[in-house]
Amino acid sequence: MPRLTLEHIAELSGVSRSPVSRVINNQKRVSAEVRARVLKVIAETGYQPDQTARSLARRRSYVKQARPA
Repeated sequence: MPRLTLEHIAELSGVSRSPVSRVINNQKRVSAEVRARVLKVIAETGYQPDQTARSLARRRSYVKQARPA
């Protein structure tokens, strides 16, 4: 099975990509009905955001770098 994306979750939820992103990032600007649909699809599919993609999108790395001795 291919890796699930926000677009897949949006399609399965019957909404666009933006509300899915808002639900995942716990933003308030989503109706209770849409939030419930998106969360249901996420639970059913086992979707988990790709941490590498999140790091690239935020231009921030969560990998600790070793400091020279």
